[in-house]
Amino acid sequence: MQDSAHSHRDLVMGALAGQAALAARTAARALYDAGGREVLPTVAQAGLQTVLTRTATGTVAAAAPTLLVDAAVQASAAEVTSLAVVTTARAAGAQIARTAARAGVVGLVVDAAFGAAEGVMAYRRGTMSGKQACVHATVEAGTGAASTSVGVLVAAGAVALTGGLAAPAVMAIGTGTALAAKLGLRRLFVRNRASKPAAPLPAAS
Repeated sequence: MQDSAHSHRDLVMGALAGQAALAARTAARALYDAGGREVLPTVAQAGLQTVLTRTATGTVAAAAPTLLVDAAVQASAAEVTSLAVVTTARAAGAQIARTAARAGVVGLVVDAAFGAAEGVMAYRRGTMSGKQACVHATVEAGTGAASTSVGVLVAAGAVALTGGLAAPAVMAIGTGTALAAKLGLRRLFVRNRASKPAAPLPAAS
């Protein structure tokens, strides 16, 4: 049941990262025009586009196939929406950073709330101590913030280096990267906790 709740929440946060990545697309394209196009050869740009898009699409498709359809619909609708014009590379970078930070804050707040609720329930069931429940909430908050921000930054970076990514691909990269990052970070923390030696039992009197 908890895994199902985790999966549903991760999908919601991944979709949020995809939408935020799309919002940063115009600024990322400005970075590409300001010099990002010169970082990689044309062949490398095409290869990077292909790898990132296929990897992200595969990640999203494995988690929730319908999310790709929703992302494509939202991205197509967003194509007609004109975002603020970015005039300099510095302004573009600042806009991307703000977008990633805002997405990270939402990820932190949402996952902190759910992590705290899960910790309280586990504490009441006796499967977590008070300290473990607090650590659980902190880990969820931190991984939520990191994964959503990373999703936005990777998608924006892909546009800044390759330029020609379509809106659905940008959303897929943002969503897929956020999902993969969240899963990877969660597994890392779980593995680290499992590898720690158990606390010694108190000596018998």
